[in-house]
Amino acid sequence: MSPRSLREISVLVPPDLAPLYPDDPSRIGPYLVLGRLGQGATGTVYAAVDAASSSPGDRLVAVKVLASPELESPDVYPALEQRLRALSNVDPRRVVVPLDFDSNANPPWLSMPYLAGERLSHYVTKRGGLGTGKLIALATGLAEGLSALHTRGVAHGSLRPSEVLLESHGPHIMECAVPASAERMRGSGATWLSPERFLGGTPAPASDVFAWGAVVAFAGTGRLPFGPGEPEEIAERAAHGSFDLDGLARGLRPVVGRALDPDPDRRPSLREVIGAVIAMWQAENTEGLGNGAESPLGDAAGAGSPGRDDLALILEREWHAVEPPSRVPQVIRLEGRMSNRRPTRALFMAGSAALALGFVGAGVWGLSQVIGSDEDDTLVSDASGGSVEGEPVDESPPAEDDPLTLVVRFDPAEQEAPVSGPWVYTPVDRDDEPVRNQGVPSHSAWAEQWDEAGEPGEAVISPETEVLCAKFCAAPNHVFLDEEGRGTWELTGGDFIDYLSWGPVMIVEVTFAEGSEEDGEPREIVQITELFTD
Repeated sequence: MSPRSLREISVLVPPDLAPLYPDDPSRIGPYLVLGRLGQGATGTVYAAVDAASSSPGDRLVAVKVLASPELESPDVYPALEQRLRALSNVDPRRVVVPLDFDSNANPPWLSMPYLAGERLSHYVTKRGGLGTGKLIALATGLAEGLSALHTRGVAHGSLRPSEVLLESHGPHIMECAVPASAERMRGSGATWLSPERFLGGTPAPASDVFAWGAVVAFAGTGRLPFGPGEPEEIAERAAHGSFDLDGLARGLRPVVGRALDPDPDRRPSLREVIGAVIAMWQAENTEGLGNGAESPLGDAAGAGSPGRDDLALILEREWHAVEPPSRVPQVIRLEGRMSNRRPTRALFMAGSAALALGFVGAGVWGLSQVIGSDEDDTLVSDASGGSVEGEPVDESPPAEDDPLTLVVRFDPAEQEAPVSGPWVYTPVDRDDEPVRNQGVPSHSAWAEQWDEAGEPGEAVISPETEVLCAKFCAAPNHVFLDEEGRGTWELTGGDFIDYLSWGPVMIVEVTFAEGSEEDGEPREIVQITELFTD
């Protein structure tokens, strides 16, 4: 029998899709895996192709392989199946829901709708507390999302800013499949954990209301509502209702304060929460009307109070400015009845840091229809028009007439004063070009490819030094490269100095300040660019 003919399909993908690691799967269920979207405490999320979809815009899906301490016992899998089935029926307008899953797979997985945006934790950290309009839109959207979950008998259990995705249509609640245990949440998640959950209680609607209040307080002020400290200190403040809402929009303080009540029986219902937030929004936006001023409600105000659908559209407008970068088309060649070996070619390279913040650092998801195929068949992909395989990487040693630039190795283990400096570096070089598109090497494997090319030296790094990271000093689960294999993730010298107190070896190109070497004193580094390969 003659082999099947090649078939090509077009897929719209993020421009900064991180490549697969050598031990990543090539296929999950019916989906062909393209690259990594993120990794967290409950598993790894992959970009994948749904070849059955007729639309290029719907072919990119996100598939999450579940792996967490909560799933170590086989006794929990019937409950996981039940939870995923319930989540599949949740209203998806404010919740990222599974549209396909297999809880019996090893490991279990689920696929989710594609959304592009930024995590609330990143958004607030970079920009500070939200303005009143965006804050009200966020508070309403989160309450409606939690209400949709509770309607199906599902309590989120671990809501926090890192699990809220902001995109052009508003907030979406993520990470609903596996609620974090109280033990795991007591660490970095203590701020969002209600007193009864901190003591080991199971997830419940009242604990989700508490988390809603803590998240809204953080989003509105840019501060932790119970302040910093050890988990036990934070829990003690939460148990006594000692929260700080200074700077939060005045109209939201009463309902947020009630949500943070230590007694779950005294917390408001989500229906009360939504009503109070919308009433506050109406009061804020209808004051002063009647003097010829135009109503922000438009025609809806002329006919009396707007309905919930009208308000939803109005509040949604607050997030229209959060537009993700446009996805780029890639042509994927599909072949039938091929071996089950993972493709050796990575499909895509990571892009710029600005785009990476919107997609990979923020978290992106996708889903389409399920592919049906025989067990013996597997899909093998290749990308045409987008490959950069074979392009040279300019990592040659500095020229004789350009002593200001060197390729060096920074090894944190060699730093005698990793906090205060000066910092030790070793010039390196290589006779060959890095091998591209062969998977992401470990830090030790990458460093071993470089030969020492000079005596170690000492340098001064200012907190204001410009730093562009590729992998190790940026985000260990992702790679951020340009077409020349140079890092694109923007950090500061202060971030790099902190990294040198704990991180692995890295290869970087450094630029020294002109005239900074005098009388054997350490030279000043003004720019650092990490070099890496995909």
